[in-house]
Amino acid sequence: LFIVHVYAISTTSPSDSKKQQGNLYSCPVYKKPRRTDLTFIFSLYLRTAQDADHWTLRGVALLCDNK
Repeated sequence: LFIVHVYAISTTSPSDSKKQQGNLYSCPVYKKPRRTDLTFIFSLYLRTAQDADHWTLRGVALLCDNK
């Protein structure tokens, strides 16, 4: 179990993610378990030892909790 605290800042997404910090997976974050365009919030770049395709093919995503 991981807890990620997210704060909004004004920036642009990495132009070439592999050159900047190794492999980055653009992980989608949803507000409800049903993954639709209506429940999508943003993408979070996560560092990974594997290629990003490894996680994409497995459908890895994050889900928000409002506790």
